[in-house]
Amino acid sequence: MFTFVEMEQCRKSAPDAVPPSLLEQAITALASAIFITDRRGQIVWVNDAFSRLSGYSARDIVGCQPTILKSGKQDPQFYTELWQAILAGRIWQGEVVDQGKSGALYTADEIITPLINGDGVVTHFVAIQHDITQRKHDCERERHLAYHDLLTGLPNRADFLNKLQQAIPEARRKQHMLAVLFLDLDKFKPVNDIYGHTVGDQVLVAVAGRLQAAVRRSDIVARFGGDEFAILLSDLAEKKIATNLAHKLVDLLSSPFMLANQTILISASIGIALYPDDGALPETLMSNTDVAMYRAKNRGGNDYQFFQSLP
Repeated sequence: MFTFVEMEQCRKSAPDAVPPSLLEQAITALASAIFITDRRGQIVWVNDAFSRLSGYSARDIVGCQPTILKSGKQDPQFYTELWQAILAGRIWQGEVVDQGKSGALYTADEIITPLINGDGVVTHFVAIQHDITQRKHDCERERHLAYHDLLTGLPNRADFLNKLQQAIPEARRKQHMLAVLFLDLDKFKPVNDIYGHTVGDQVLVAVAGRLQAAVRRSDIVARFGGDEFAILLSDLAEKKIATNLAHKLVDLLSSPFMLANQTILISASIGIALYPDDGALPETLMSNTDVAMYRAKNRGGNDYQFFQSLP
């Protein structure tokens, strides 16, 4: 503990008060973007970091409302709740997507602190923004890589099963059918053996393109790995929709692929299972499409089979 003498020495050696000019200089130099508004929301001061982040100089933006930064990514309710909090004298913190002067969007972790005078009245608001744009991009990229096939860009097995899991309760609520199609390419191994894996990869990308072009926007096409693909058809009014698509895919995939100056011929075996007739769980439906697909393959390939048609 400090002795009385040591405390007195501390008081005598205490530094002079920080002049306001030094405080402003320090805040101006901070790495975090800062802007101050009056009670009406009119911007009265910005620091250099804010200008670097937003592209707006003090001359550009002082006198403007923060609405100049609106990106359209937040709905009106977002701003209503924000203003209710800070006008009541409470600190608000959240994530915002703003639009800079160039039109580019940036994401910031923002804290808005009301300044209250001696009479308890809010006079100004200090907003501090930490730029997290790159971190958000990195997270989104990691998520994309975790749930998408690197070669084709299609959803992968994990993402497909997640979407199937979500689609089943929705189909149950609407009393609609779902169809799951599982595709395995016929005669694909010889493509790799004869032309090499580079051409084989080009074939898989071309197959993915044909599948995506054949389905509705609401349908999901995924690559499970190797030469296996899956398709989820939601909101089916009748089984015929799945039948027509399967027939179309058989024709599409048996048409020649012109790649690397070569005419490459493959085909596909397709298994189909329907919800709720062939299963109410994702794993049951996938298992049944696999069984149906192998039946199509055992019939010589270039064919489709429904699970419920099995004896």
